[in-house]
Amino acid sequence: MQPSHTFRNSSKPADLIQSVMDDERTTTITWQDGHTSLFHNVWLRDNCSCDECGDHSGGARFYELRDIPPNVSHSPSIANGRLMLEWAHDGHKTEYDPSWLRAHDYSSAEARTERRHQPKTWTAAEMQGNVPSIDYVKAQDDDAERLKLHDAVRTHGICMVTNVPAKIEATEELAGMFGFVRETHYGRIFEIKSTPNPTIIANAPVPLRPHTDENFREPPPGIMIFHTIQASEDRGGVSVMTDGFKIAEDLKKEDPAAYELLSNVPIPHRRFIEGVGLRAEHPILTHDYFGQLSQFRLNERTMGPIDVAPELMEQTYAAVTKILEMTYDPKYHMHHLLESGQALLFDNARVMHARTGFNGNRHVRLTHIGSDEFYSRWRQLRNKLHGDINLI
Repeated sequence: MQPSHTFRNSSKPADLIQSVMDDERTTTITWQDGHTSLFHNVWLRDNCSCDECGDHSGGARFYELRDIPPNVSHSPSIANGRLMLEWAHDGHKTEYDPSWLRAHDYSSAEARTERRHQPKTWTAAEMQGNVPSIDYVKAQDDDAERLKLHDAVRTHGICMVTNVPAKIEATEELAGMFGFVRETHYGRIFEIKSTPNPTIIANAPVPLRPHTDENFREPPPGIMIFHTIQASEDRGGVSVMTDGFKIAEDLKKEDPAAYELLSNVPIPHRRFIEGVGLRAEHPILTHDYFGQLSQFRLNERTMGPIDVAPELMEQTYAAVTKILEMTYDPKYHMHHLLESGQALLFDNARVMHARTGFNGNRHVRLTHIGSDEFYSRWRQLRNKLHGDINLI
């Protein structure tokens, strides 16, 4: 058995690391605030990002996992507040910034949960008249204004943009501030206009129930953008926005069995029209590894035949009916009439949209941008403006 080593931090009190202790397999750090973090030695060796080992964040990896010997060990020390490790098997030296280690502390469920973002759910009453908003003109040259939109969509799932030119070229210009346009069989932009005998219901001047879009794709569109060129003269076509995460939150309290079922059974969606044959299936409620709700996908109009075991069929229909009833409940419906020159950005994996009927001329342009690029730009802005480098 190796001897245990304990080193005290003799640097100034502002340093984050108070002490470090190692044994045969793990390294324990005690921080200035009294918190302790345990890291396995294999993890510490794997995450060395020196020039020789390669920085994984840039896709470089020169030192491979198979090169790490069993029971890898090191001699630890603290220098200028940083953790220094000298590896016993080859003398390699690894240096860690304490803030990076603290941000990647995996030693307890509490530590892993603390650093994960918690969205704020909302009802109609809470969001009505309080939709987060940014100014398009200001956002063109102001990083902080653009970051406000990213933060709002990440937290509330939705943000409004004002002072957007009511011109068709402005749609892609707006989208380009936050990501790359995702092209589909509709093209780069879908024109929502009332037309005679439309093949797509969006172009009929009828009310639409709350839904998430294009669940028949894999993956479905991420961030949706509605850009209004012309609002209906009759003041109809009001956007109806619903927080799917809030509905899921309430369903979990009211009917845990239905929540569990909808988190596991796949619901198929399909779109078969001329030139298009799309199909995908996934649960209405999707969770990440930590059990946190990550996606809400629901659209009654595009659901295909449910394919589950016979003993689950009636339960599945009852659970789907239950969540649809909640979705159609007005207490979750925030109404906003998008005026000409306004736009809404929202997360299609969380926020459902609908609209009221209308009789006047109405022109709204719809486009999508990928969630991956949207949040890539969010991380870049957070790093640029606030020095955040370890964002989940």
